[in-house]
Amino acid sequence: MEHIDEHGNAPGSAPETDPQGSTDHAVGYGNPPMIRRFKSGLSGNPKGRRRRSKNRKTIVRTIMNELHSVTEDGRRRRRSTIELMLIALRNLMAEGNPRAFRECQKFLARYEPQAPDSRVGYMVAPPPISVEEEIAMNEKVNAEGAAKHAERCREQALEAARRSGGHDGDGNDRSRA
Repeated sequence: MEHIDEHGNAPGSAPETDPQGSTDHAVGYGNPPMIRRFKSGLSGNPKGRRRRSKNRKTIVRTIMNELHSVTEDGRRRRRSTIELMLIALRNLMAEGNPRAFRECQKFLARYEPQAPDSRVGYMVAPPPISVEEEIAMNEKVNAEGAAKHAERCREQALEAARRSGGHDGDGNDRSRA
C-alpha cells in the first residue's frame, strides 16, 4: 500500500518520477504524474464492445427498412420489408386465416391510435371574472366567515356562562333575573 509522506505527497507524485525528467507540468488533483497517465492509443476497456458494432435493435431496424423491388399491378415499386410483411399478413387474413387475424389485431392494438378511456371526463371551469368581481366575492366570503366565527364565539361564551351559573357572556348577571 502506498503512503503519503510528511509533505502530503504520494509516492510517484514528485517531479523527479517523471520519466522524461521535465518538471514544467503541474502535478496534483486532475494532473497525475506523466508515468501514471493513460497511455495514448490504448483502450481502458480492451475487451469491450467493438467500434461500429450493432445491437439487435439496430440490426432489426436496418433489415425492416431495407427496400425491395416488387411488381404490383404491372408496375415496379420499391417497398420496405415491414410493408411487405404487413401486406402478406393482410392477404392471409383476407383468405380467412384465424392466426393471421389475431396477429393483425395485436398489431393494430399496438400501433393504432387508442380510443380514450371511458373513465375520462371533462373539466368545467367557470368563466373568467374581473379583478373587481373577485375582490367583491372574496370580501363577501370573508364577511360570512367573520359572522360565523362571531356566532360561534358568542355561543361558546353562553355555554361557558351556563356551565358556571354566573354571567351570560353579555355582562348581565342571570342569577338576579
